[in-house]
Amino acid sequence: MTNKIFFLLLFLPALLWACNPPEIERRIPSEFLGGERIVPENAFTGWIGLEQAIEQAREADKKILIDVYTDWCGYCKKMEAETYTRDRVQSAINEHFYAVRINAESSQRINYLGQEMSMSDFAMGLGVTGFPTTIFLTPEGEPLGFQPGFIDFNTFERLLVYVGTEAYERNISFDQFTLD
Repeated sequence: MTNKIFFLLLFLPALLWACNPPEIERRIPSEFLGGERIVPENAFTGWIGLEQAIEQAREADKKILIDVYTDWCGYCKKMEAETYTRDRVQSAINEHFYAVRINAESSQRINYLGQEMSMSDFAMGLGVTGFPTTIFLTPEGEPLGFQPGFIDFNTFERLLVYVGTEAYERNISFDQFTLD
């Protein structure tokens, strides 16, 4: 019995030390912890409202790209700073899409196909469960598909051109699709 108590007295502090994780700041880089929103240099500035995007997309026969984000989402900020700032990404967006940003936690009212709703209800209605999520709509505003999660700029450029040129309708898989 004394051996068990002695073992517990030696083992318990080591167990507590092992279970006590290091400071969160050391494990997670600060840009993923939220906080103040800093607009990156060369930020994409072509964002417009959803109703305006649908109206213009119908006239120009362009698709709609929706960036669904939250203010606290670190990967949303990373995508804004590392993906949307790239010239090739911005060119692909401008060529094929009208771009809209939706804050998934906002109560701001938007009009989607004649229905007024909050941005958060809109995001939920399209099935968004994680952030960031990129949604593609037809020129009429109907959902084409969505891609959850952070997307690096090379992959995102490919995805924009793939959707924008409708390569998916020619039975080309995204894995087979190249920008060449």
